[in-house]
Amino acid sequence: MRLHDLATPLLRPVDWLLSKESRTNCFITLIVGAQAIYIVGDGGIPALVTEIWEPCGVLGGALYVLARWMRAVRGIELAAARRDE
Repeated sequence: MRLHDLATPLLRPVDWLLSKESRTNCFITLIVGAQAIYIVGDGGIPALVTEIWEPCGVLGGALYVLARWMRAVRGIELAAARRDE
């Protein structure tokens, strides 16, 4: 119980990040973009386009699934989009 009490304040930024779809997508984009920049710096754009795009796709997909799972575990529900009729 004490560990839970200590971990709760540390998870507030994670809850804030997961509470809006745009924040989550921006975070995933930044992480995958940083990985792509690292790959381009090491092997150049031809390496990114031809053979090393797969790690970027795998990381993006894994972060997307992790975000969905964390929302379910933390009990975060996104607000429904407002429609103009």
